Amino acid sequence: MQFVTLVQIRPGGGGKIGSRAAAHAAQWQHLKHQIQLVGGRINQIWNVLGNDYDLLFMGEADDPKTLHRIDAVCKGEGYTAKTHPAIGAEEYARLVEDTAKVLDYGRRSRRADVEREA
Repeated sequence: MQFVTLVQIRPGGGGKIGSRAAAHAAQWQHLKHQIQLVGGRINQIWNVLGNDYDLLFMGEADDPKTLHRIDAVCKGEGYTAKTHPAIGAEEYARLVEDTAKVLDYGRRSRRADVEREA
């Protein structure tokens, strides 16, 4: 399963200026290592501009419990973090179509039940 983790390195989020205005390489390398220790495989690391978060980790994990562990590691290191499962745009489009079919089937099924009762 793929995931994205947003991490706030700077205290107080966006708007802080000074020596901590950018995420230092040592910080994100350490955090990458910690994430790997709990089962996350980091594929890319990006700095996020104009946002409350400083870093975006993109990676893979074997199970959803790893996503929780990643958040726990980040927070244990003192960073605000959010980890979310991620899917490709094509897979998401299929998911939306499949969900619409299920919802449409449910509406048709209820209509048929109402008509039978009438």
